[in-house]
Amino acid sequence: MSLNFVVKRNFSIWSQTLKKSPSSSGSRTVASSGALRVRPVFKPHNSSPRQVKTFEKNLPYSDKKVKPWEEQNISKDVFFMRKYGNISPEERKKLDEKVARQRRLRNMRKEHERQEQEASRAERVEKRSSNDNWGGEDIRSYKKNSLYEYVYGTHSVKSALEANKRSSYNKLYVHNCPDKQLIKIAESKYGVKVIEKATKNDLNILCNNGVHNGVVLETKSLEFESIHSLGECRDNKYKVSVFEELDDTTQEKVKRVARVDEEEPTSKYPLGLFLDGITDPQNMGGIIRSAYYFGVDFIVVPTSNTARLGPVANKASVGSLDLMDIYECESSLRFIDNSRKNGWSVISTSAKPTAEELKELKSKHERVEEHLKNKYIGMDELPEVLSKTPVLLVMGSEGEGIRTHMKLRSDFLVGIEKGRKNDEIVDSLNVSVASGILISKCLESS
Repeated sequence: MSLNFVVKRNFSIWSQTLKKSPSSSGSRTVASSGALRVRPVFKPHNSSPRQVKTFEKNLPYSDKKVKPWEEQNISKDVFFMRKYGNISPEERKKLDEKVARQRRLRNMRKEHERQEQEASRAERVEKRSSNDNWGGEDIRSYKKNSLYEYVYGTHSVKSALEANKRSSYNKLYVHNCPDKQLIKIAESKYGVKVIEKATKNDLNILCNNGVHNGVVLETKSLEFESIHSLGECRDNKYKVSVFEELDDTTQEKVKRVARVDEEEPTSKYPLGLFLDGITDPQNMGGIIRSAYYFGVDFIVVPTSNTARLGPVANKASVGSLDLMDIYECESSLRFIDNSRKNGWSVISTSAKPTAEELKELKSKHERVEEHLKNKYIGMDELPEVLSKTPVLLVMGSEGEGIRTHMKLRSDFLVGIEKGRKNDEIVDSLNVSVASGILISKCLESS
């Protein structure tokens, strides 16, 4: 007997059995066509085909708040323009002070959260390694203190001690340090505890495997003053207006031009740098090093979208981070406007656009294209500008460059001409290299 015959025979018997079964069965019914229809054992809730089934009834009730501009059916920009567009100068000043306080408190809160995260991470590492020993010594003795930063490298540590701009110097870790004068300064001038480590790897942990040259300083971070504007220049001196931390008032300070000796009769104008959107600490350190070497008077950095001026940038700057006058700026555009009112010339670095780029810019905004096109000057004209007015040189990031609003507020635009005209692969310079070239060009005849 073949297998196909057995299967067909069994299927035939099963079909006849189903046809003979009564229609009043509890779970099955047979249609007139002989097809089998199975009734569900349980009937689900909300089974009506007209009712939409959702999970919202099982979720917690949330009252969605409608924004005030949504209630009025207008855009967010229009709402705030109506609200604050016609306020008095006194109210505008109070509003600016309120915004500045909110930003400062937000930065303080972020810094506090960061310190708490580092402390929590260090505590977890301590728990994991509580029973481990490294090099015959408890590894917990090598964990970092989150309240301090670790400056490493001979020049960086020496500059930090000589500048005396930090609020506290805690410990000095050394291993075969050849500079005995550095150790003497730390002990005698600041009373720093000097700890001799047995191996080089002990210091690698503190500086994240940076090139420490056998010396690491545990110290507080640098605190930078918040700048309001640049003032007038006279007799080889210039004024800087900074914010007071406690009451948000401004204080005016008088600085001397760095390139002028006290006995030199020649009158010179100051040169400052504004670093807009530079997020690489290595580039930041390289720019600070070049600026200090050439005699730039000060550097201004925004409080957001900028590299952290910590140990990595300090090492790249070879210690000039502690020696340079550096200010923070909360509102870049307002700072530029206030400084221009006091006679400062703002020069932004930007490559001269090609004919195609000008055409594209003109298609987007014709007035912007015409305004920017007439601002470009050659590098040879930089010394002439500095000989007539104080100059603030604005450097942007390699990727995005300087913002359009910053260019529109600038007095001049300058770019470095490319030597290989037909090459499209290398289309820009490193921002640290470009800064050194333009600073040197500005000071060529001063």
